[in-house]
Amino acid sequence: MERVPDELQKTLDLEASNPLADRKDEIANLLNSDRFIADYDACIWWNGCYYCKDESHNWYCIKCTF
Repeated sequence: MERVPDELQKTLDLEASNPLADRKDEIANLLNSDRFIADYDACIWWNGCYYCKDESHNWYCIKCTF
């Protein structure tokens, strides 16, 4: 998986600052994998895609719906 561009990283950090934005459980259900999601600190839904952030604070696009 490729890290998202720096500008998008900043946007996702802002979006993730809202505690209600966390979607780890939703993504685990979608992917049917709690183990996969355990590798990430946070996951959010933004602009039609699910993104997750790792322990190094890098965001990755996990799945898009378009």
